[in-house]
Amino acid sequence: MITDVVVTLSTSMRLKDWHKGLIISFFALVISTLGIQASDELRGISSRMLSGGLANTSDTCGKDSVLVMSEGRSLCFDIYEASPSKKCVYSNPKSEQETLINLAETACVAESKASVVPWRFVTYTQAQQFCARSGKRLPTNNEWYKNALSTIDPHVCLEKNSLLETGANNCYTQNGISDMVGNVWEWMEETITDGLHAGRELPVSGYVGLVDGAGIVLETKIDYDLAFSSDYAWINKEGTRGILRGGFYGSGSDGGVFSQNLSVSLNFTAPGVGFRCVRDLY
Repeated sequence: MITDVVVTLSTSMRLKDWHKGLIISFFALVISTLGIQASDELRGISSRMLSGGLANTSDTCGKDSVLVMSEGRSLCFDIYEASPSKKCVYSNPKSEQETLINLAETACVAESKASVVPWRFVTYTQAQQFCARSGKRLPTNNEWYKNALSTIDPHVCLEKNSLLETGANNCYTQNGISDMVGNVWEWMEETITDGLHAGRELPVSGYVGLVDGAGIVLETKIDYDLAFSSDYAWINKEGTRGILRGGFYGSGSDGGVFSQNLSVSLNFTAPGVGFRCVRDLY
């Protein structure tokens, strides 16, 4: 009798343990499955974000912007230099006054579009405003430089000695961004104050001899340096100055990925100065 009771209790405990094990295994399977699905989804998002190809990013950024990664963030980088939208009064502003008239039209925004004259005669603040109206902003110097580095042939970008329509110069980066070198200088988001960038004093104007990780000049030389494609840096250490990158159609060998103009006032306008916009995804 006692033996029967012991056997019965032992069997009952094994059954309870079996049910408990079954329940634990079930939940483990569910959690594991969810984890695999989540991991697969994250990998899918990651691969889509890192693909960089125009065909794979058009749904996210639009056909005239490309998805790029920058410092752990994803951006929609405009492929073309900015131009006025259809609702602007002037489609090709030829003076500061015409840009001011465009600015007064609240529906006028900057857009990225092929085969049009890039927007020029625009100040730093105006470029910021026109980008903001499109839900965008000016690129930081680091964002611009890291993408410009992959320009396939900078020398081709500087062969023409006249302004061209956007995308007409066959000047592209590896991920399809047009005319980062040449055509028009481009405003950056940052500014320079009293010759200091990020707390570091800039050198005097000269040929680029060394740059930091964001492409800002560290040393200049009297003679051109082939290691930096004979690019030149213009520097003014008085007051607050803007940053222009890439050179323009008249730069010749002075323009390029490392070329930079850190000497202009923020209200500077010229026929060879334009801008480009980017949009933050997260």
